[in-house]
Amino acid sequence: MDDEIAAKHVLLDFELVTLIALAMGVFAYALVRRVKRHRSGLEDPPRDFDGFDLILMFFPAMLFLINPIAEVLVLGDGKEVEEAATTEDANGIFAIVMNLGYFGFVGIMTYGLIAWVRNRDVSRLFGLRQLRVANIIVLSIIGGIFSLLLCGWIVGDFANRYLESLFGELDLQEPVKMLRESESSVHLILAVVMACVAAPIVEEMLFRGYMYGTLRELTHPVFSAVIIGGLFAVVHGNLPALLPLWVFSLLLSFAYEATRCLWVPIGMHAFFNAANIVLMMTDPGE
Repeated sequence: MDDEIAAKHVLLDFELVTLIALAMGVFAYALVRRVKRHRSGLEDPPRDFDGFDLILMFFPAMLFLINPIAEVLVLGDGKEVEEAATTEDANGIFAIVMNLGYFGFVGIMTYGLIAWVRNRDVSRLFGLRQLRVANIIVLSIIGGIFSLLLCGWIVGDFANRYLESLFGELDLQEPVKMLRESESSVHLILAVVMACVAAPIVEEMLFRGYMYGTLRELTHPVFSAVIIGGLFAVVHGNLPALLPLWVFSLLLSFAYEATRCLWVPIGMHAFFNAANIVLMMTDPGE
């Protein structure tokens, strides 16, 4: 339990450092732009996202970013953890339904901020009509396979081996535990829907579409991809998955940058999760 608490504190520290780096980066890039604008005498061209979006994007993001803080508080008492685990096991389907509602709320909030508060065309902004369906499917599968090989096996195996040498064996991600502990077809179906539909759509719309898009406009694509990747990885609340998910997020940002179509990272995300579920369910060692 001490190792698990230490791992959660590492995640919280990582989140705080990433948020500080985000703030410092935005300030530095704003200063550089101001100096360039002063020297050239030209105004900045119109942007899809601005400083107001930098504030608005944290309203839905905080619903995810609060997780590392909450987990550190909960893990402060091992007894509370055991009681919480027992309650979760007894109400598995209810927990998944609540998570689906949580994703739905975050998705609606993100869409509402962009479309209703900022009056922007979400379809144009995220390039939802940029590619044909066939091209999206092919790119999603190719990107998903590459992500699975690199993040799921190469980077994931390295991260697991290294962290086991420091902390010992750590808990699995909550979605993985839900799938492994599912005892009914309804439980399994809901867990798959959450992992392969709700999570890819909502997380990509928020992290890739809104947060990466906003930070990209205000700073630089590489800086944005690295920072958003760190936040994307840490909100999943699992230290062994931190590095693989960070690399996975970088690949998703690269795919979005290359295609300018949000359906591609959504498809890659869905394929990645689905492939991991299939591998997990067919693993003879489980």
